[in-house]
Amino acid sequence: MKENSAKTKKIVGYVFTGIGIAVAVFLLIVLINLAVTKKKNGVPSVFGSSYMIVATGSMSGTIEDGDLIVVRKADDYKVGDIITFLPDGDTIPTTHRIINISDGKYYTKGDANNAADPRPIEKSNIVGKVTSTVPRIGLFFRWVKDELGWVYILAFVVVIVVGVVLLKQFSGKKKADNQ
Repeated sequence: MKENSAKTKKIVGYVFTGIGIAVAVFLLIVLINLAVTKKKNGVPSVFGSSYMIVATGSMSGTIEDGDLIVVRKADDYKVGDIITFLPDGDTIPTTHRIINISDGKYYTKGDANNAADPRPIEKSNIVGKVTSTVPRIGLFFRWVKDELGWVYILAFVVVIVVGVVLLKQFSGKKKADNQ
């Protein structure tokens, strides 16, 4: 009976340690995401991809507010591609669909917008093409960044770590008492 109890405590210890490590790795990824330095165009890039959270509904129906998009530079862009661009003078990237290409300039429009964007885009201002979308995950990152969600995550990690330490200490005392 004591042997089963010891095995159970050992398994619980492994589970809590695994959860603690997983949470710590996740937090590290979030912190790296928040701390990555921006490229010349102002958009952060990790291993050739930029990860951005959509903040408006201009592409609603295709890409929603709060979705995380993955953007990669491409050699060429064609009508129908969804691109992210940062025109000269702008500080916030825009993600819209290419509706026309003329004289080396790209004309874009948000899928949910009634009119095309007012100014054409130069290829040098294109951050890249949207290659994938992760629905709603951006809401979590927005919460972490803007709503002090990181405090809650940090508190959760502290509770897990303290729990693991107390569990190990408690099981160590039991072993000492049983001997």
